[in-house]
Amino acid sequence: YIAMQKLLTTALLTFCAISFKSQIFIQKYQDRVNQVSQTNITDNLMEFEKLGIKTTGSSENDNALLWIKDKYICYGYTEAQMMEDRFSVGRMKSKNLIITKKGTVYPDKYVIICGHFDSINGPGVNDNGSGTSIMLEAARILKDVPTEYSIKFIHFSGEEQGLYGSKHYANEVVFNGKQRLIDIKMVFNLDQVGGKKGMFNDTVFCDEDQGGSSKNNAASTQATKELVKCTTLYSPLKAEIDPAEHSDYIPFEKKGEIITGFFEYLRSDLPHTEDDTFANTDVRYVYNIGKASIGALQHFAVAASK
Repeated sequence: YIAMQKLLTTALLTFCAISFKSQIFIQKYQDRVNQVSQTNITDNLMEFEKLGIKTTGSSENDNALLWIKDKYICYGYTEAQMMEDRFSVGRMKSKNLIITKKGTVYPDKYVIICGHFDSINGPGVNDNGSGTSIMLEAARILKDVPTEYSIKFIHFSGEEQGLYGSKHYANEVVFNGKQRLIDIKMVFNLDQVGGKKGMFNDTVFCDEDQGGSSKNNAASTQATKELVKCTTLYSPLKAEIDPAEHSDYIPFEKKGEIITGFFEYLRSDLPHTEDDTFANTDVRYVYNIGKASIGALQHFAVAASK
């Protein structure tokens, strides 16, 4: 048993070394990071606010999904790259939106970047228009950038009521029963990264898997360390590590996937209220986390360095 345990540990460490390459500053990554537009972030957040309270199952929620889809079409993504993943909980019906960008070396292995677009009690500009806006900027900037691994940009619904959208996707799309249908390298989640206007937001939390099944914790620790490094390499922000909590990466964690993500460091008390608005969100903080996110996504998906 001890010999087997040592063998498994060695295999896991080898896997981590192969899967997540050592990090150095790459100027081409920074050049793309510098394409993040604060104007685009601002416009996206304001448009997101105007879509109203996006309660899962509501017409506002449906309209938000169409708004996101239209953004991808404007960036040049095709209908063939998009999938609407329908799910229902009781009488409530909703959809996740998945956009796939194929990799050049490992086209059948995916880096997932995800965040939810539903909200409760308010327009949800911080929770989670912030993550949604960053994902849109990442998709725009990386549209024609070759990456070794495929990327799936996934916009989940149903998060606020109980991770319904991500549960459905992880359990019914990634897996069919015990049969794996999609090979995932890692899951990178963006949730509530807007901060609160007027606070000194110079740090972001990087989420590490410290619970659930221990078999994927070591790999998540490694991925989160690399997320911290990407944050300091490609953005002006500082980074701290906190435990992964109740967000859309958890259904993946329960399936044994490697997870990490961003969450605001100074926690706003406005999410889930009518005051989670553009006026109360720190747009500059979203912009800086956008820089860190695009640096990290290039690293995890191994973007072209020249």
